Amino acid sequence: MQLKQANCIQDFNRALAINPKHFQVRPIAAPTGRSSLLQANGGCEKWRGPRDVQAALPAAPIGLEQRTAASGSCNRPNLQTRQAYLSRAAYYGSKGRYSKAIMNCNEAIKIHPDSVRAYLYRGTLKYHNKALKDYGILLLLESTKEIVLTVLINRALLYVELEDYSNALEDFKEASLCNPSNSEIYQAIGICYHRLEQLEEAVNSFTQVLKLDPFSLDAYVARGNSYMEYGNEAGNTLAQKDFLKALHLNPKYVKARICLGYNLQAFGKFQKAWNQFTVAIDIDPKCHIAYDGRAVVCLQMGDTFAAFQDTNAALKLTTNAQLLTNRGVINQFMGHLNCAMKDYQQAISINPGYALAYFNAANIYFHHRQFSQANSYYSKALQLDPRNESAVLNRAITNTLLQNIEEAKEDFEKAVCLCPFSAAVYFNRANLYRTLKQYELAEKDISTALMYKLRADVRGKMGFSEEAIADYKQAISIQEMIDAK
Repeated sequence: MQLKQANCIQDFNRALAINPKHFQVRPIAAPTGRSSLLQANGGCEKWRGPRDVQAALPAAPIGLEQRTAASGSCNRPNLQTRQAYLSRAAYYGSKGRYSKAIMNCNEAIKIHPDSVRAYLYRGTLKYHNKALKDYGILLLLESTKEIVLTVLINRALLYVELEDYSNALEDFKEASLCNPSNSEIYQAIGICYHRLEQLEEAVNSFTQVLKLDPFSLDAYVARGNSYMEYGNEAGNTLAQKDFLKALHLNPKYVKARICLGYNLQAFGKFQKAWNQFTVAIDIDPKCHIAYDGRAVVCLQMGDTFAAFQDTNAALKLTTNAQLLTNRGVINQFMGHLNCAMKDYQQAISINPGYALAYFNAANIYFHHRQFSQANSYYSKALQLDPRNESAVLNRAITNTLLQNIEEAKEDFEKAVCLCPFSAAVYFNRANLYRTLKQYELAEKDISTALMYKLRADVRGKMGFSEEAIADYKQAISIQEMIDAK
């Protein structure tokens, strides 16, 4: 008998009410809840859509509930009632009515406290810590290897949603022992390592994925992004090879195009990076990440108007804090400070945890000599991103201007710890010491700052041109600050 969707729930209710002797029902659909498959998204990972729990289970799992059913006919009515509750839970879950689905799972568990399927359904439907408890109970029950694997993966995904990557990693590792040939599990392990900033282990995991599946485009992109985070030229070169391999396998793979664009940008090859972002847009005109990447490159090449157009195009496709902040930066470059502030405030309203929006808004307040507001926004930015050395230095300067001497000293100490070779830090701290008439300390910091000029001369004579240019830039910035005084 085939039931129409509109009448399904009535049939389940009727089954539970009358409980006939030979009533038997299988779930028509599993509850949709926790996502389960991990994929790399151009360096940003995301979880694929909801997984069908019934599909994740074996057709006839051999567990405690089956042995109970086989032990005698006296338990059969309860078994049938439990199955009806689970069927109704499955229906509610498929319709997104998770609270009612959970209630039916609870009823099934009351009838059969060792029901593996009921706990798995409820764990899939519930959120975060309560679901973790259900999955923990499942692992304590005597279950099949397939169910254990499913539970480990689902629990790991919950840990990821809670940003508990250490525990997620452990569950994924355990899952890999249950199924060592599953490349997607190693992909998930690699992403957890990446989030934990254990880059070499991440690279090794993605390499294992490629051993199992040499044509995995996501693995090439993810490994390339891990190489990029090495932060050196050798890592960037290895990353470029991986991105090119992915494009060799599929020239229309947008994620690889975008990552290659950022890679070329890191090498300072802005026109080539622009070309890659443009190709990505041609392939997928609705890819807002490609528009955003091209906007940044346009800004670096000095084409402010093109950057503004690309950012607006991206914002037409999606609105998020990063894009609004980027448009705010472009508005600042064009001198439209009021428009920039509106963008930053809108970014903060969309995502109150986006540190860069607070930092840039603070800079505008500082520019308008609204030092109290600037200080407040720098503090919020540092609360969200404590290692932002620019925010630390700017707050130190702001505290100096507000005559918050002790706070300024603390911020300068933090700035020196974060960037011990920055001439700007020493120069501004010297200015603080000068106002406090602590001339010896001021002289020491000025000497440290001006040392960059002499070191630049020496490095230039030795042929270290890049290092010399960096020092000359520092010296020029110092001289400009001195002249401004």
